[in-house]
Amino acid sequence: MDELTLVPLYTQGEATSLLGMPQSTFNHWASGYTTASGNRKPPFITVARPGRGYTVPFIGLAEAWIVKAFTKAGVPVSRIRPALEQLRSQIGLDHALASDRLKTDGAEILWDLRRSDSALDDNRLVVVRNGQAAFGEIVREHLKQVDYRDGFIGQLRIPRASGAEYTIDPEINFGQPTLSAYGVRVDDVLARIAAGEMIRDVAADFDMPTETIQNLVLAAA
Repeated sequence: MDELTLVPLYTQGEATSLLGMPQSTFNHWASGYTTASGNRKPPFITVARPGRGYTVPFIGLAEAWIVKAFTKAGVPVSRIRPALEQLRSQIGLDHALASDRLKTDGAEILWDLRRSDSALDDNRLVVVRNGQAAFGEIVREHLKQVDYRDGFIGQLRIPRASGAEYTIDPEINFGQPTLSAYGVRVDDVLARIAAGEMIRDVAADFDMPTETIQNLVLAAA
């Protein structure tokens, strides 16, 4: 894994804004929490340290993106925690959420064993939580926005309408959201609008449609 992916680049507030999720949820994933009955739930998202400031590295952002995708597919967080613990203790894999070998069938967190045993059927996956074999779809629609680098997530693409999709990659603009089709930082566009410039003028300077900037402004509102 590239060490750059472990450098804190975002505050927790910025991370939740980029991923479009409640900050309280991200905080629970990154810092853990105590239930009403007194049970302590440990964190499973990588952060440099708890608290304010730049604490979230790209790998933590990527892990949260995957958990969000899994929960949308119907995987309870209560199943993610024990699966990750087994991956760490039995297989020795850190940052398993960002690994290209982590898959889901919509019910469990799965570990792809194809690389360790070529005799296995191409679609055969092992359910980590209980060790039972399962068969399921390997690549789901919500993982198409992820690109892997050296076995771990290296880039996220956040979909937006009308060319406003942006890329998050620690090797591009220091991990700041960048409009995928234009190579322009999202903040550079929004800062000019916030300064009072007309959308049509900013669009002309960056050679992009006014609709793209309108969608950026709406998403940031």
